[in-house]
Amino acid sequence: MNRRNRLRRAADIARVRTRGAKVVTRPLVFFVAPGGSDAARVAVPVSRRHGSAVRRNRLRRRVREAMRCQLSDLPRALDIVALPRQSAAFAPSEELAAAVARGFRQSQARLAE
Repeated sequence: MNRRNRLRRAADIARVRTRGAKVVTRPLVFFVAPGGSDAARVAVPVSRRHGSAVRRNRLRRRVREAMRCQLSDLPRALDIVALPRQSAAFAPSEELAAAVARGFRQSQARLAE
């Protein structure tokens, strides 16, 4: 995922989490808000309850890769925060990709309301 597709500032992440639409899937929880840039931006914060730094970073990389493959399908600029649940660490890559696709569809529908 390139630099312009990353949501990096803590203030931006907090804004999306408080004001964004929430979509829950089995392995991931998405918070989605209209973005301030021309491209979709993504953040994947992983808390320490997921284990050691090695496990957290592996989980973060897996979720980012699942999102990167489907980021171009988003029709407009969105800011997305994806919080992995405990089951995400053991989910196969196909299940993560399906959860991301489902989360993107539901979040677009929720923002269109």
